[in-house]
Amino acid sequence: MPENQSWALNALRNLQASYEARGLKFVIKPSREILPSFLEGYQPDAIAIDPNGGGAIIEVKRQESQASNRKLAELAKKIRAQRDWEFKAIYTHPATENPDNIAKPTLEQIDPRLQEMRILADTGHFAPALVFGWAILESLARLASSSVRSTGLSPIQAVQALAEEGYIENEDAQRLREMAKLRSAVAHGDFSVDVSAEQVDFLVSQLNALTSHIAKVTAEQTATH
Repeated sequence: MPENQSWALNALRNLQASYEARGLKFVIKPSREILPSFLEGYQPDAIAIDPNGGGAIIEVKRQESQASNRKLAELAKKIRAQRDWEFKAIYTHPATENPDNIAKPTLEQIDPRLQEMRILADTGHFAPALVFGWAILESLARLASSSVRSTGLSPIQAVQALAEEGYIENEDAQRLREMAKLRSAVAHGDFSVDVSAEQVDFLVSQLNALTSHIAKVTAEQTATH
């Protein structure tokens, strides 16, 4: 984080108060000496250290990009494998087209939407099925992630949120990031692109797997409370 990136520093200062209120030590631009060994020389923008063990690794980005989101997803997977550690990625300038105050969905609401997408795909309406399927993907991201706010997500942000929570493997997440460009082209009226049955079938399979996985995790969480 270069010194002149005041937007990043301001975001971290705002976040610092929240973590310190929970009793964690918050360090911006931490030195290697205080970083956990599993980061292997990687320096995050900030770290929040829990005195009882664990904490949070924090990165701040101005805007999303496929390259940065790919790296963040890989970092999130490494951190998620460590007990009591979490990863937070913050965007200070998210996509302006995303609406505010979107209610978090339920699995009961998502299931009929999946059926509608399958009907579109089965009748050869692949482009509408892709766009509708991505709406379902975003709703699953909001449902599964505790860190996602009630605002709209860009296509890549939705994939990243699910990858960070461990619901999508790296290979599948990478393919979905590539498909995100196709989804955006279709959604914004680029009629020169083609959507194939195979691409829609892949998205359907991912949505089915995500729904099942989230349902299982939700049931386990309910049983322990």
